Amino acid sequence: MMKRSTKGTTRRSFLGRLARSESGVSAIEFSLIVPMMLLLMLGFTELYLYMRAKSLVEHTAFTLADSIGQMTQVINDQSSVTQANSLASIWAAAIQLGTPNDLRKYGGVIVTSICETNSTCNGLVYPNSTQAQWRLTGTPKVLWSKAPVWQPSGMATNISTTNPLPTGWPFRQGDSAIAVEVFYTYTPFSMTAPFWHNAPGAVTFHMRVFVRPRNGQALNLVSPST
Repeated sequence: MMKRSTKGTTRRSFLGRLARSESGVSAIEFSLIVPMMLLLMLGFTELYLYMRAKSLVEHTAFTLADSIGQMTQVINDQSSVTQANSLASIWAAAIQLGTPNDLRKYGGVIVTSICETNSTCNGLVYPNSTQAQWRLTGTPKVLWSKAPVWQPSGMATNISTTNPLPTGWPFRQGDSAIAVEVFYTYTPFSMTAPFWHNAPGAVTFHMRVFVRPRNGQALNLVSPST
């Protein structure tokens, strides 16, 4: 009858303990590394979504302002998109430009037409820059301002009726301008909100863009029948 080797038994016992020890260390490493990786991925995802939302607000404002600047007038119609220059068409374009942001549900748009008190508000234009009136400093005035009916009341314009243009904006008699404001309320960490009740709250992006009408005249708001 053969005797078992004490040395072999001891070696196998040692290897077994070593395997169990390494298995325990791996489990600890896994429990530490995986949550950190998930948090890192969540952080990068939220950063991307934040930057995308803000970028789309800026893109929507600039593109919409450029399009409206080419219009000669805007039709005061909030329901029909038959005409490309109706208010309804402008709001529809803003919603499309803001995709995948849901601008209709979480945002808003304001279009403001600005004229010069002594000239373009009265239909006067000075196309020749050598005219004396053109060299005089103009007084800006809000001609009209419109927002979609679905826009939340809290998203109000910050354009002053007494001084509607930014400081330093060159504005002379015969000038006019168009202001486009785009809003969007972004809620960060929306994926973790069900179990992270102290997550940062919503933030509202606001982008304001000023352009000059291409035809040099104030942008008028006309009735649908005009």
